[in-house]
Amino acid sequence: MIMHAIELPSCTVTFIDAEIVHTHFKDDHLVSVDDVQAMFAAIAAERKGRKALLMVSVGQNTTMSNEARGYAAQSAESNEHIAADAIIVRDFGHQLAANVFVRHHKPGRPIQMFPDRDSALAWLETQRYLIA
Repeated sequence: MIMHAIELPSCTVTFIDAEIVHTHFKDDHLVSVDDVQAMFAAIAAERKGRKALLMVSVGQNTTMSNEARGYAAQSAESNEHIAADAIIVRDFGHQLAANVFVRHHKPGRPIQMFPDRDSALAWLETQRYLIA
């Protein structure tokens, strides 16, 4: 069930249900701090200040700048809007980048990596208590 989606220049933010949001960063893009801020703004506007459970995927040839990873992990804005992250990793290179996000930037919330959408969603279902 998809409630609706918002198209931004760098990503599509899909509101799957009342609490789970899927952000897919588009192909051939270097994700910047501005892109992450735009994503958070879209989530904040839709959720009216309530935190969301976030599933993230990236397209082919897409990566995040180190500054964007740091902002997504540690900024006050990220912790204000996101309760938990499920990152879908599509290949070994992407898994390495996601490991940097988790281990180097150390987000202050639960975060896990998954090989597919279904396992990511199943884990996010177990994190709904963070929203209540």
